[in-house]
Amino acid sequence: MTEGIAAIAARVTQLQTQFAQLQARPAASASAPDFAATLATEKKRQSATAPAPATTTAPTPSATPAPAPGATAVPPTATGGVTKTREPSKVIGGGSRITPTMQKVIDEIDQKFGKFPVIGAWRADGGMPGSDHPTGKAADFMLNTNGRMPSKEQLQRGWDIANYAKDNAERLGIKYIIFAQHIWNPDRADEGWRLMSDRGSVTANHFDHPHISVKR
Repeated sequence: MTEGIAAIAARVTQLQTQFAQLQARPAASASAPDFAATLATEKKRQSATAPAPATTTAPTPSATPAPAPGATAVPPTATGGVTKTREPSKVIGGGSRITPTMQKVIDEIDQKFGKFPVIGAWRADGGMPGSDHPTGKAADFMLNTNGRMPSKEQLQRGWDIANYAKDNAERLGIKYIIFAQHIWNPDRADEGWRLMSDRGSVTANHFDHPHISVKR
């Protein structure tokens, strides 16, 4: 009997010791879910409070202002934007004594090839039978007025004038052209420039001026 009671007491003491050990051990099964929940909460907090990542925006090129409606860009000129106009060449025998067609030719040739020392238009004596000067349908564009043979540059200018009138004969209403002892007219255009007979002087042979006659 005494041995049985002693055995029970020893067993109780053993159970008490084991129970005390169980109480001292951390409850891992209870702390794991709490830790996971705490970690998740912390991550959410950090995400909410963290500054947004900086973004880099490409610079926008500066735009050139569009011109106002109706505005026109005008390039600068060598004279500071001021266009100088040349005075027309002096015309002897012009005005109402020449035809509108002849006036148009004089204006165009003078604008393109002037300025001339003088342009001779109407005159009472044409210098030869059938001349168009007395009828106001002819003009002489003088390269010089000294009666001497023109320079190489002046002769080239004369041919430029003569060929310009030839190339625009239909539009300008050309009847015939004389320069440097040669004549051209639309009715015989396929013959080109034809050599004329010698009339005895630089001016009479039209070396110092292209002569232009119009049809009306």
